[in-house]
Amino acid sequence: MKVHSICLVIASVGCLLLGLNAGQAPRSAIRVMVLTGASDLPYHDWRITTSFLRKALEDSGGFEVKILEDVREFSGQRSADRDVLVLNYNGPRWGQQAEREIENAIRSGKGMIAVHGVSYGEFFGMEQKGGRWVGTNDPGWVAYAEMLGMTWKPENIGHARRHVFSVKWTEPNHPIARGLEPSFQADDELYHKMDLKPTAQVLATAYSDPAMGGTGREEPQIWTVAYGRGRVLHITLGHDVKAMQQPGFVAAFVRGTEWAATGKVPISTSQKRP
Repeated sequence: MKVHSICLVIASVGCLLLGLNAGQAPRSAIRVMVLTGASDLPYHDWRITTSFLRKALEDSGGFEVKILEDVREFSGQRSADRDVLVLNYNGPRWGQQAEREIENAIRSGKGMIAVHGVSYGEFFGMEQKGGRWVGTNDPGWVAYAEMLGMTWKPENIGHARRHVFSVKWTEPNHPIARGLEPSFQADDELYHKMDLKPTAQVLATAYSDPAMGGTGREEPQIWTVAYGRGRVLHITLGHDVKAMQQPGFVAAFVRGTEWAATGKVPISTSQKRP
């Protein structure tokens, strides 16, 4: 992926987002902390994707981003000046203290965005054997599944072959989707067979084509969860930078981050669909 191509994509989406915010009064920057530092290489590279996510937020305007690569150091005091957390991580557990501090932060009103590869792993009590995730007697971080609004049976972890597919907004009046086109294009892995909790409100789905190894069903791709006073957005898309550079992903991620932090996404009347 050439750097100038990535910049052009983010810049074009930034113009869209600025257009959606046209006519709105200036607001204070939304303060973001990205929790990262490990991923299940070689499938996901947190170093490259974290840089892209940071740039997408900063280039859209209105976000100030910090990166925390050793999440064991997370504390309520350290995150006191942050409005929203972004999870871009798959690795060892963070320890009881850090995990408790994170769930307390969300429960007390901070927002959280969970991106793609956070959907399985040690937080769910799994371990890798022979290159596959398997279940154990360890329940994992119980609050994690509650915050994300889902679980995924190890035998069901998978996706259709990577391809270009359409993601449809099923809740077009939700603040994240309001004013956007009814669907957007993804070039990604289409996760399937997840078990969503009753607390999950699905915002977008995609058809999992059997011809591509899919289930033949509409599979949830983006949903929200209320956790205490906090707002959580789970985006299953975003396998790599090529997937993240799609304008639909950038718009969903940036607008979702604003919604998780504030509960709203400004939109000008001129940008609303007829």
